[in-house]
Amino acid sequence: MNNSIVTYETFHGSAKKVAQTIADKLGCKYINVDTPFEAEDLREINNIILVFNFRGPYTAQLTKLYLGRVKEQLKNKNVILVGEGLFSEQEFPVVAEEINKNYPSKTFNKFFVTGQLRVDTLSPEERALLDKFSELTGMEIKDMGELDLEKAAQVADEISVLVNSEEFTAEAESVADGMNTKWVCLICGHAHFGENPPEICPVCGVSADNFEKEE
Repeated sequence: MNNSIVTYETFHGSAKKVAQTIADKLGCKYINVDTPFEAEDLREINNIILVFNFRGPYTAQLTKLYLGRVKEQLKNKNVILVGEGLFSEQEFPVVAEEINKNYPSKTFNKFFVTGQLRVDTLSPEERALLDKFSELTGMEIKDMGELDLEKAAQVADEISVLVNSEEFTAEAESVADGMNTKWVCLICGHAHFGENPPEICPVCGVSADNFEKEE
């Protein structure tokens, strides 16, 4: 049986709502990354779902501090990143790839939920952080409307299917058996470990021809 935990970083509470939606679906607990929860607490956990609202430098710093604490443990875990908030669906994969590269894990999958950002409601301090973030990244800071809770529920369903799938379980077993060849889906980025790519991607449903062996 795979055990999961949802961790989140939130600025105004929207990431927490997404985390709660996912945790309720999986029947597991969800915690803020500020909560004392060190690497040894992950011993019985197989799946770590990270819900982060990348709102500015402060958020990025908290994210890196948390991932740095559990970096060694992530190598033996299934990591699912759920981006919420600032990034568009086009920009989010760039950030996800950077996290996957700097904090490698046994398997890695990513999902995106449109978050809430109202520029006109920000305090001067918050706006200064966002302006700095925009300057560093070249990303435009703009209103993104209301948190898409319907999409959050859909992502929760997809994650539930993923962590309970035979394919996902087989990945964990193959790595434990020393079958460390990594295959990456060129369509959605799903990472598979084993001697051969999966016949069908468990995330987006494409055939094995769409998997590329990672050297």
